[in-house]
Amino acid sequence: MSYYFVSIGGTGAKVMESLTHLCIAGLLPERERLYITAIDPDVGNGNLERTSTALNNFAVFQNFSVGNDTPLFKNKISIVRPFPWNPSGHDKTLDDMLEFHHQSRGVAKLYEALYTRRERATTLNEGFRGHPSIGAAVLAKNFDDGSQWTTLTAQIEKSVGEGDSVKIFLAGSVFGGTGAAGLPTVARLLRNNLADYADKISIGGVLILPYFSFTPTDVADELFARSENFLPNTKAALKYYAERENLFDATYFVGDSVLTPVSEFSVGSANQRNEAHIVELYAALAAIDFFARPITAPKVFKYICRHERDKFSWNDLPTSRETFVQFARFMFAYVHLIKPVLNDLVSGDARAYKYPWFVDMLGGVNVTAPDVVNFTFYAEAFAAWLKQLETLNGREVFLIDPALFEANPAKLTDKKLFATLDGTKSKVTLHEVWYRLTEPFKFDSTVTGFGKFLRRLYDCCAA
Repeated sequence: MSYYFVSIGGTGAKVMESLTHLCIAGLLPERERLYITAIDPDVGNGNLERTSTALNNFAVFQNFSVGNDTPLFKNKISIVRPFPWNPSGHDKTLDDMLEFHHQSRGVAKLYEALYTRRERATTLNEGFRGHPSIGAAVLAKNFDDGSQWTTLTAQIEKSVGEGDSVKIFLAGSVFGGTGAAGLPTVARLLRNNLADYADKISIGGVLILPYFSFTPTDVADELFARSENFLPNTKAALKYYAERENLFDATYFVGDSVLTPVSEFSVGSANQRNEAHIVELYAALAAIDFFARPITAPKVFKYICRHERDKFSWNDLPTSRETFVQFARFMFAYVHLIKPVLNDLVSGDARAYKYPWFVDMLGGVNVTAPDVVNFTFYAEAFAAWLKQLETLNGREVFLIDPALFEANPAKLTDKKLFATLDGTKSKVTLHEVWYRLTEPFKFDSTVTGFGKFLRRLYDCCAA
C-alpha cells in the first residue's frame, strides 16, 4: 500500500501542515510511504512556505536511527517535485494561458462571454482569487503538461505494477478559488488517467467548508476572494458534488459554524500567513481515516461533528490521544529540558560529566550539526502550531492546556503543568522524565547517534 496526499490551494497547504505534524508523531495507520504533492499558482504563499519548512524537517528526520518498533518518524515521505506545481506559470493571465482570442471568432466570443475582462486580464501569480471557473480552465488545460503529474502518475503506475494498492487523498476548500477548482478537476483527471488500474486505486477528498472570514483593505480594484461569497459558493459546490457521486470513494465535509476572522488580510503571496485552525486538524485526521480504510470499502460520505457547540476536546477527535500526547510531551521536554543543557555545553557554561544521559547517548554526536539544529527549530514550530490551535475566537479548545504556553509557546509557564498538559493528571513530570533518562536501557544496534537519544527521550515521555 502507498499513500498519496495532494494539497490544493492555500487551505490545502494548511491541512498539509497539520498532516505533517501528525505524521511525524506517528499517527498514520501503517508504516507505508507517504507521497506529498501540492498545487498552487501562488508559489510564494506564506502558508505554503511554513508547510514546506515542516516537510523539509520531516525529510531530515528520516535519517535518524530510532528503530522500527516505535511510531516516532515511522512513515517515510517523498516530496513530488516541482513543489508546489504551478499550473499557471509566472506572470501569466487567463488570456495567456488559453489563447482563445487567437482562435475562431465564434470560440473567442464564447470565451469573452464566459469570463469578464478583469478575469481574463489579471495575472495569476497570487492564485485564482476566489474564481474557480478560472482555475478549472487552467488546470484542465495544463494537467497533462505538468512534469509533476507525469512523475506522480508514473509512480502510481509503478506501484500498481508491482502489486501494490494506492490511496490518493485530495484536500482543499470548496468556497475559494484554487481548491474549489482543483478538487473536482484533479479527481476527475486522475480517474481518467488511471482508469486501467481502477480496482487498485482509491481516491478520497476532504471538502473544506467556510471556517474563516476577512476584511479586505486597499484592494478595491483587484480581483480577490470575498467572504460574503463563501456561503453561496459552498451551496453551489455541494450541489455539484451531490450530482457527481463517483468523484471520490470517500468524501469528508469539514467546516465551522462560526467564521474565525483572519487577523491580517492578504490577496496572496508571502504576506498570507494565517494561523493554524482546528478545522485544518480535523481535515488532516480525515486523511488519516481514509488511509486506514480498506481499498475495497464502499463509497462513503462523512460529516465531522463535535459534542458541544462552543467547545472542542479530545472527545471530538477520531485519533489516538495517547500517541499525540506522548509526542507533545516529547516536544516540550526537549525544548524545556534538553535544549538549555545543549546550549550550555556548546557555550562552555556547563560540563558534560554533570549529565550522564549526554555522556551515554550524545558524547560522540555533534550537537551543532544541521540535523540537530533543525530538530530544535521544529520542536519550537510544533509548539507554536499547538498554541494557534488552542486560540479560537470566542470558543474553548482544550487539547493541550492553553495555560501551558508563554509568549514563547515552547517555554512552559509552570513546570507543574507538564504533568497535566492534556487536562488529565499523569505521573510523567519533568523531574520523572529527567530521572528516566539516567536509567539503564538497551536498544538494538540499528538505533544510533542523535536518533538514539531522541528515541530514548520519546520513550521516557510515555504515560
